[in-house]
Amino acid sequence: MSTTNVFEAVKTGRMSGMQWRAVIVGLLLIVLDGYDIALASFASPYIAQGLRLTPQELGYVGSGALVGMCIGAGLIAPLGDKYGRRFSAILGSVLATAGMAVSASADVFEVLIVGRVITGAGVGTLLAAIAVIFSEYVNRKFYALVMGLYAAGVPLGTLFGSQLAGPVIAEHGWRAGFLIGLFATGACIPLTLWAIPESLSFVAGSRKPGALKRFNKLLTSMRMPAVDALPDTSSLAKPKVPVSEVFRGSMLVRTLMAIVSYFLFMAAFYFTTHWSAKYLADVTGDHSIAPHLMTMYSVGGLIGVAVFAVVTARAANLYLITAGVLLVSALGMGLYGMAATAQTLPVLTLSVASVFLSAGTAGFYAVVPRLYPEKIRSTGYGIVIGVGRIGGVVGPSLGGFFFQRNVDERLVYWLFAIPMVLSAVMLVAMRGLRDGQDLADEEAGATMAGGARRAEEPEKPTALV
Repeated sequence: MSTTNVFEAVKTGRMSGMQWRAVIVGLLLIVLDGYDIALASFASPYIAQGLRLTPQELGYVGSGALVGMCIGAGLIAPLGDKYGRRFSAILGSVLATAGMAVSASADVFEVLIVGRVITGAGVGTLLAAIAVIFSEYVNRKFYALVMGLYAAGVPLGTLFGSQLAGPVIAEHGWRAGFLIGLFATGACIPLTLWAIPESLSFVAGSRKPGALKRFNKLLTSMRMPAVDALPDTSSLAKPKVPVSEVFRGSMLVRTLMAIVSYFLFMAAFYFTTHWSAKYLADVTGDHSIAPHLMTMYSVGGLIGVAVFAVVTARAANLYLITAGVLLVSALGMGLYGMAATAQTLPVLTLSVASVFLSAGTAGFYAVVPRLYPEKIRSTGYGIVIGVGRIGGVVGPSLGGFFFQRNVDERLVYWLFAIPMVLSAVMLVAMRGLRDGQDLADEEAGATMAGGARRAEEPEKPTALV
């Protein structure tokens, strides 16, 4: 096989057993990550009671894993560029397992926080590593499906965890939930060693002694012919764009608005995710309702992502649609705060709200890249999502601050609906920026290109497309 055709052959060829093993184990890891991250939410009433935590301390527990995810994605996952993607996946699994072990053994608040941060660091590292592995080893036919399951992995982990671990926690206490996560995540370490391959482009780009032999071994495991020389990976590497490009000229306003909008959304989203189960458990006096609520919350989230994908497949006004979704989410949050206090269908209310909350997440992933031209799109997207995600750290802690000071719970939910509304307003404003002069220029360019093509068409034979 020609060395120049290796990567294209992987994208167009049939999926081998090795590739499917990597997909299955990778998705299993993501689902377990979802369980690890969400565990503090549906176990929060038991944790608060067992460790005698104040509301503010419980808020910090909810933020701990999110802090860890930022550390994992921003600081640890990039080590994969130096040591390999497989190394990152293994390290992520080890960190997540270690974090669950520390959390399960915690007798004081500070140790639990450390455990949650370590767990989050492992999850953040794994999410990044698995995404890269999928991008290289999944062919075009199945890539959209696999990445859809990848996106659904975290809510699926929440769903399975609340259903399976919820009853165990109710009977044996909150540590049982962390022990389940410890053994399940730990069992995935040997699975990761067995099934997750090294990145083809990393091996080819390393140019280390034995790299060709290692590269061919990967090809053989995919039932592809060996090559005589390592392929050139320079065409695969995208040129690095200075971060300053997304803060220059007209890009500055777009970037700042997008960061603030996503920050506000994340703060409201993770406040709702972390506190809703604990809030309803306190109102009803029934701690066992927390896992049930998170089950329905996860189901609603999965429905929201799926419906949003279908509705917006051909939609042009994604900014307006996402803004509308956020406004409905804000209303749902406020109504849940009132419904839980009155015990009037609170589970159903939050389930419906979660449909729109998750759809809002999908909406941001769709609209943020459209703010930037192709050459700085990845850089802009990474900065907006990375910095804006800090709102997810602030939300649970700020909720704990309010609850600690005995602010009425119904008022707190309405207060957190305000950032959601402001985020929607900013999305509409961003649409105005996106639909301004730059779009006019793009349309003009497309018209000129189309005119040029039409002018050439009479000289070309008709082709079937």
